[in-house]
Amino acid sequence: MNIKKVLVMVLAMLLVVSAAVFAGGEDESAGGKSNVKADVDYDSLSMAELYELAKQEGGTVKVYATTTDASTAINKFKKQYPDIAIEYIHCDNSTVASKIEMEFDTGNINADVLMVKDNSGEIFHEMVQYDYIDIYRPEAVTKHIDDKLLEFGLPLYSTFNPWYYNTKMFPDGVPITSWWDIVQGYDTTTGSYYDANGVNHQYWTVYTKDVTAQSYCSLWCQLIIDADKVEEAYEKEFGKPLEYTYHEKLKNTPGVMEFPENNAGVELFYRFTQMKMTELSDGDGVVDAVDQSINGPTLGLCSASKLDNADMGMNVAWVIGIEPYTAFQSCVYSYLVSGLDNPAGSRLFINFFMGGEDGQSGCYNVFDKRGSWSVRDDVTFVKNGFTVEQVNLTEPDFDKIYDMYMNVKGYFTLWRSYAKD
Repeated sequence: MNIKKVLVMVLAMLLVVSAAVFAGGEDESAGGKSNVKADVDYDSLSMAELYELAKQEGGTVKVYATTTDASTAINKFKKQYPDIAIEYIHCDNSTVASKIEMEFDTGNINADVLMVKDNSGEIFHEMVQYDYIDIYRPEAVTKHIDDKLLEFGLPLYSTFNPWYYNTKMFPDGVPITSWWDIVQGYDTTTGSYYDANGVNHQYWTVYTKDVTAQSYCSLWCQLIIDADKVEEAYEKEFGKPLEYTYHEKLKNTPGVMEFPENNAGVELFYRFTQMKMTELSDGDGVVDAVDQSINGPTLGLCSASKLDNADMGMNVAWVIGIEPYTAFQSCVYSYLVSGLDNPAGSRLFINFFMGGEDGQSGCYNVFDKRGSWSVRDDVTFVKNGFTVEQVNLTEPDFDKIYDMYMNVKGYFTLWRSYAKD
């Protein structure tokens, strides 16, 4: 055969192969392992359409999750889609971000889906905005979710971090109407809970999880952000202007640790840091301490899910209806990991978790439990016994929380060193 004709035939074959590749034979964004085209409009696909694409991928969907709810969903997913391989990898909330970043930066991407709580805005500002992870917004699901909850990710469900009280001690309800009642007994003259004669007037015995952890530190951030509302709550309750006592304790270092002056949220936070309190590592320990309290009125701060201890006979309940709000509505979010191997299978799993197009085509109702609310307007969780409105929750401002988080953490450590034992 003429060598020139051979070269032409070889060239033609190469062009055919190249055309097949660029037409979607492989998806480079998925590590070159997927047979699904890269230009698919995934947000508009139904679960049935995602399922057909997922079967073509043939890989294992790997889910990094800080919540065991993901494990529950995966077990149910396997029964519904036995031909789609899926794996659950439990991760710690404090290390999962760095784990994904390291895997991405070293080209060793392992995860497809991330499910994590973002209370400080860290996940959004340090991972979404730097393209380590992407937000998936399936149209059939998001049309049932409030836009305010969709700003920082796809929320799976919402929760909050409440104060607990002893229902045996307060059978008619706890006497707390605002955050200022929690810091009851503070002496503005001495700047502590001790008066000039050295008598301690702190009303509540306090137990809490680590206040510098994201969940609790961010709550204080939001109260400082909403200083006007906090000040209004004080004047409404006491009928006089708020007296500021924290200014002489300010140790502002620009760019490192800074708090504003004349901020009611900061004043509330300072008074809180001066309380005698016991920090515990486990939320169950917090509610147990509240249940077993024998040394006077006791409060405990931990996650809302610990209310299930009441079902086991503990005398505990949430403090709700606090002014200006009880807490902020915290969400567990799902994200897609950039460069994932299974774009259709990952999205199919997230849709399944969320109940699909109608809220029932999956396992969403399984997560109706103490401490959780549905984020869908067509699915209602009832086991809490209270609505978000009855508890009086606000929406977090993660842009501002993210900027303030380290300031609250630093000042808590500093101001705790001033507190009297």
